[in-house]
Amino acid sequence: MHIPGRPPSLPLGFRLIPRRFWLALGAASLVACGAVNAQSSVAPSAAQPAVQPADSAATPRAWQTPAVRQQAQAFLQRWRSGALAALDDAALLATFRDLPPEVLATAVEAGTRQYEGFEIWMQRQERIDGSWNERPFLNHIKFRQQPRQVYMAWLPGGPKAGQEILYDARRRPDALYGHLGGAFNVMSIWTPLDGRLARQNSNHTVLDLSPRFVADVVSSEWQRYRSEGRSPRADHIEVTQVAGQRTVALTWSPGAGPPAHYAARTRICLNLRQPWVLQAEAWDAAGEIQERILFEKVVPTVFTDADFDPEHPSYRF
Repeated sequence: MHIPGRPPSLPLGFRLIPRRFWLALGAASLVACGAVNAQSSVAPSAAQPAVQPADSAATPRAWQTPAVRQQAQAFLQRWRSGALAALDDAALLATFRDLPPEVLATAVEAGTRQYEGFEIWMQRQERIDGSWNERPFLNHIKFRQQPRQVYMAWLPGGPKAGQEILYDARRRPDALYGHLGGAFNVMSIWTPLDGRLARQNSNHTVLDLSPRFVADVVSSEWQRYRSEGRSPRADHIEVTQVAGQRTVALTWSPGAGPPAHYAARTRICLNLRQPWVLQAEAWDAAGEIQERILFEKVVPTVFTDADFDPEHPSYRF
């Protein structure tokens, strides 16, 4: 086991290979450590969304008046109680069609901000440099709001199984600590949080790995619609099945992608059992899907610093 900041020790056979080789190999592999970042969501070319940082929505926006926040809390109470899930399809559609968009955005935000942290099991697909990864990344994540700390593991059955990363804003706010999976797990290294390498296998960094990110995206989109003098109501609302769950799907099609909007078309599928998003998807102006994030399981959790310590007995740093 290796402690951050201390030179790693390699097995004898690996010491015969120049150290710079392992450092380059480790850095190149760890570029996949990002998953959901408030700075981008689609291909890192002209289609990078301008999303506000995750903490920016902590201060109410101008349209989140006391009346809106009060209505959002009442709606959130219905959501948490299971009242929404109990509605039939027609009643569910009517509820969301009649709901003021600012109330929905505020409720989605409030639903993700009431907990200190989340333990998350996620599937993630992205289009990177024009290539769509058909085989989703399977990730287990521990996400703590304050202080911002993240543990992320790549699970068996998906690409890069065995890889792990840690982020602790108090230790290194500009970097990740992690290692490869499989036979190449010979050392752990620091790699820049949002450098060029980190963008080669993901359009996101590790800072936003919970449904809270999607909530911030929704509120930011509402803000953009309002600044353009347009209605922020969803263009399409439907009841559909996602990963075996009944969900309400809302689609916005502003037509223009980044930087004007998050994407040319965005769809969020709401988890009717918990007050946050089950799945988020984004498409470019040509109709090509750019990302699909599925939150398979989200458990509100209170973490300790030990959960983000490389010495944790269940980690392999």
